[in-house]
Amino acid sequence: MLIRDLEPDLIGVRASAIPPYIQILSVLRFLAEGSYQKGFCQDFHHPISQATASRWIIRVVDAINNNLANRFLIFPTTELERDRIQARFRRSIRIPGIIGLIDCFIIGMTRPTANEEAFYHYRHAHGLIVQIIVDANYNILNIRTCPGSNNDRYVWQFSEAREYMENLRAEGEGERNCYLLGDSGYTVSPVLLTPILDAQPGTPEAAYTTEHVRTRCRVEQTIGIFTNVWRVLKRARKLHYTPNKLARITNACAILHNYRRRHGIHDNIPPIRQRNVRLLQRPRDHPAGIAERQRIIQAYYR
Repeated sequence: MLIRDLEPDLIGVRASAIPPYIQILSVLRFLAEGSYQKGFCQDFHHPISQATASRWIIRVVDAINNNLANRFLIFPTTELERDRIQARFRRSIRIPGIIGLIDCFIIGMTRPTANEEAFYHYRHAHGLIVQIIVDANYNILNIRTCPGSNNDRYVWQFSEAREYMENLRAEGEGERNCYLLGDSGYTVSPVLLTPILDAQPGTPEAAYTTEHVRTRCRVEQTIGIFTNVWRVLKRARKLHYTPNKLARITNACAILHNYRRRHGIHDNIPPIRQRNVRLLQRPRDHPAGIAERQRIIQAYYR
């Protein structure tokens, strides 16, 4: 089925006598192994050069993005879609209106030829920072890549997802509020709820935070599944691609992640591991966000 979807973009491409299905399977292997193209450059009966392999990869990646994104990488933009996602979240958290969980992770890359400092991240290496929003069933709803020097808050602040969520709230007129859950590296806002780090045990704030943390951990588990299956995205790989091409590869892997899950291929869920959130400085409190979070606690945790 995947081959059938992608073949039209790959048939008759100049300078490629290799059948499209071989190109597709080869690129899937590269994305899954992260092997710098070595495997499928050497394993075929018709050896190919690294340059040819690189062209295959981008050609197939672009075919995935162009043909499958609108079916397999879908942010909930209708009330019906949002209601379906919210219902699944209500099984683990009392707050109504949750439509996604947000976090970021780093993908390694070699030193870029331009704007090097923009890609130098806090782990003292070059890379992209990837913002990911997922649902309660480990499906990816939205993905965004930025130069690695940015932090999670910055990537969110200038994202289309934030703009959409805020417009949805402003124009809702009676529709239930919608929220994302993020960790304490984000600034609480009327559309992005964060935990309360200093909540006293036994208080409504502590109950809210416990449910928040337990639910939000699924985004970290999704990142674990995502990067374990598509090992090309492992931070240690340091891919030899331009930032633009690496972003396209990342987007294609997100589509393939959802494609596998839609077709019943489910992976072992990684265990939950506590981690310390990196805070260069404590996020500035958003008064409207604090008020909305407190309203929720008063309504559902007292």
